[in-house]
This record gives sequence, C-alpha cells and structure tokens, in this order.
Amino acid sequence: MSTKFALLGLLNIRKMSAYDLAKFAKESIGYFWNESYSNVHRTLNSLAGEKLIEKASERGSRNKIVFQITNRGKQALAEWLSNHEHSTIYRDELLLKLFVSKKNDYPAILEDLRHTLEELLAQRQVYAGLQEFIASKPENLSYQLALDYGIVQNEVTIQWLKETIKKIEETL
Repeated sequence: MSTKFALLGLLNIRKMSAYDLAKFAKESIGYFWNESYSNVHRTLNSLAGEKLIEKASERGSRNKIVFQITNRGKQALAEWLSNHEHSTIYRDELLLKLFVSKKNDYPAILEDLRHTLEELLAQRQVYAGLQEFIASKPENLSYQLALDYGIVQNEVTIQWLKETIKKIEETL
C-alpha cells in the first residue's frame, strides 16, 4: 500500500517516466524505502487504473512515457499524509546472523561487519553531498529532516559496528 503513496509523493514533486521515477526513488528515498523497477512499473499501472496519475502530454528522453499526478492523486496523497497511520518494517539479515551465531562463526561475521562498516563510511560521504544539494533548497524542510535522520542513523550504526568488531576481535 505504501508503495502507491511513495510513488504518488515522488510524482507530486515532478513529472517522471517509470525509469526516471525508479532512479529518483533510489537516489532520494532509497536509503529508507526501496522499490524494484518492476514494482514501480506495476504500481504505476495500478495508479493509472485508479486515475491517480496520468500520462503527461510530453514525452521524456528516448521517447519515454512521462507520468504526472492528477488532482485525484493529490487528494489521495493528502488523505494518506494526514491519516496518522504508519508502519515500520525493519529486517536486518546481519543482525539476525549475529544473533544466531556462535564463537566459531565469528570470523565470517567479522568479515560481514567490516564490510558493512566500509559501506556506511562511504554512505557518510554520500550524505555530505546530499547536504550540499539540500542546502540549495531551503524551501523544503522535509528533505533536510529525512536526511538528518539518515545521518544520525548512519553515525550510530558506525559507532555500534566499531564497538562490536572490537568486542568480537577481543574474544578471538
């Protein structure tokens, strides 16, 4: 259900083709909400069927079909934004592996933890670039607030990973 509103929200920002929408989703909300291209395409068809989006009169690059949100879609998005309901689905395979592992599994777990730490350190740089971009758009506090959450989450996880790696290394 939320995929529908994620796409409506992104189309409320600007008109996009399915490809551009999937790419924009990955680059913007992809740090906390990810969708496959096939799911984006399937959901766009559903949204069009519900008359929440429509094909724009212009074509995108490579003659791609461009979609835009309709007034009915804007109304549905506004209702969703004000319904005071949300769900958080959190699954972390690395934490699951850590939880069920035994000491003899630690070398493999350490490799995964170190790899994840490297990824998050690289993510720190991406966030720095996003901060520069968002600073040029002061009219949209929502972008900054979502980025602030990502930065805090990233930093806390980096600290936890460093401490966890050290604790496991001390036991080996």
